[in-house]
Amino acid sequence: MRHLTDIELQEVRKEITRKEISSAEILMEIYDHYISHLQEFPEEEFNEQLFELDQKFTYAYCHALQAKFKKAAHADISKTQWQVLRSYFCLGRWMYFVGFLAMAIYLSTYFQTVEEAKLIILLPFILLFGFQLYYGYQSYKHMKPIRQNFKGIGIPIQSSLAGFFENRASLPGMFIYAFISFPALFFNWEPTKVIAPQVAAVFTVLITLYALSLIEVWKIKSKTALV
Repeated sequence: MRHLTDIELQEVRKEITRKEISSAEILMEIYDHYISHLQEFPEEEFNEQLFELDQKFTYAYCHALQAKFKKAAHADISKTQWQVLRSYFCLGRWMYFVGFLAMAIYLSTYFQTVEEAKLIILLPFILLFGFQLYYGYQSYKHMKPIRQNFKGIGIPIQSSLAGFFENRASLPGMFIYAFISFPALFFNWEPTKVIAPQVAAVFTVLITLYALSLIEVWKIKSKTALV
């Protein structure tokens, strides 16, 4: 096995760039495959082997791999988060959950206005925002050398898994916005203003559980993925 020269590595990156792959995971998988394959052959066979690799990893084939990876990754993250959430409801954690919920509802009785009830919902969003900042920084560190290797590719290179985490971290905000932003809905609907603090407390607990499960899934995936 030999080490490829800088010129050969540039040729490899040039050929892979033409595939217009935006998923960092698939990009690095194909790049590693090219390198490991070409290292098995002498320098005089480099062009021939590179051509053969290009015949196998066509534009269509690479994008099919990318689409398949994104679909599988999305399903895997969903499954893992569901497993984490289920683990919260074992007997020991169930008691913590009930206690947390009871405490939140009790504290909500001290809220005097609907605006105060809304404020408690901000707590898990602060947690989610902090999580987004942290994993965003970690993802940036992982992605920086990849982007430098393939600068000039013409399309943004992103971690597909990081994109899924970003979307999932945004879901609670979209739900709450849809639920309380319109005057005709719950918090501004006159008959339900009385129980608004308790409903806010329940939402706070549920979103906190969601945020904690998402963070735990990220901790699991970050050990082996670009997140």
